[in-house]
Amino acid sequence: MTSANGGLAWRISLQYAALFVVPGIYLPFFSVWLRSRGLTPTEISIMLSVGILVRLIAGPLAAHAVDRSGRRKAAIVTLAWASAATLTLFGWVEGFAAMLIVWVLHTITWAPITPFTDNIALLATARHQLNYGRMRLWGSLSFLAAAYLAGLWLEGRPESWIYILLVGGILLLAACSHLLPDIRLPLDKPRAGLPLLRLLRRPAFLLFMLTTACLQASHAAFYTFGTLHWRSLGHSDAAIGWLWAEGVIAEVVLFAFAQRIPVRFGGAGLLVIAALGGLVRWSTTVFAEDYLLLTLLQLLHAATFGAAHLGAMRLLSEGCAPNESATAQTLYVAGNSAMLALATLAVGPLFAAHGGGMYWLMSLLSCCGGGLAMLLWRRRALLNFSA
Repeated sequence: MTSANGGLAWRISLQYAALFVVPGIYLPFFSVWLRSRGLTPTEISIMLSVGILVRLIAGPLAAHAVDRSGRRKAAIVTLAWASAATLTLFGWVEGFAAMLIVWVLHTITWAPITPFTDNIALLATARHQLNYGRMRLWGSLSFLAAAYLAGLWLEGRPESWIYILLVGGILLLAACSHLLPDIRLPLDKPRAGLPLLRLLRRPAFLLFMLTTACLQASHAAFYTFGTLHWRSLGHSDAAIGWLWAEGVIAEVVLFAFAQRIPVRFGGAGLLVIAALGGLVRWSTTVFAEDYLLLTLLQLLHAATFGAAHLGAMRLLSEGCAPNESATAQTLYVAGNSAMLALATLAVGPLFAAHGGGMYWLMSLLSCCGGGLAMLLWRRRALLNFSA
């Protein structure tokens, strides 16, 4: 790798590091902050699922504009600052209805940032022979540090600090987004119809979306009520912060050595591995109360999320035309969001009634994702999302 390419890789790596500070705080502790604001588990599920569903519209529409203009960096910078503004406003409103409205506005601005960042990273990887996994792992390391350090910091402090940490994290992201490379593609003559409609008419792409949606939605109970469940078992915030963080360690190792994964597995093979990991992880979590067992189960995050993400990125990179790449990336996220929203709606009442029993639904989603991944595996030689 030349020094110029190395500088390009570090700029993208820095963006990933800043980007994942927010999820590192949000996923373990945001539902705790919402509960401190007086929301019930059902209201929390509704708010988060509505936010997820908003991504179905916001992401693809923004991607259509970006694929037509080619201005990926400008879009990320604008969206990051707008997202920071709406999140700041979120802390000043009261009541479920007002909070829901501001949350929708925030989600509109936040939703496209991650897929656009991935799109720039994949384009840079193809154009400059960079290592996607090595760049993306800085996001995982950032998530790990944010989750663990936030857990330590929040120990014994009021829940209002969760909101303060989130605002600080998103301001950091907005500042770092200015350092992203401005990678653009030669603009082709516009083709008839919206890119998202062209992609959605392709059976291979629909099968891909449904597969990844099931696998990513299997994390709904963990993302939404994992911390509250572990608190109910008597584990401290510091211990919970480590549970969130140490699972990412295995994910980081996977990303660091992703290029050594045998080519014969391909993207579809990685999705099969993710499904098998999910079956083991979630069915065991139903009964897991011992802290040591929980730490071991968290290592399977490398399979359930890490392998699923790498598999999806491989399939998108190999199967999509560059001038449809941003749209394909956001449709992938939108499909995941739709299934995740439905699963999130379901786990609120399940958690209230059955506690850890909510993870049976996650096991079922992993099973469905595994069956679909096997269909992708059998068709791997024919996968071309642009055909």
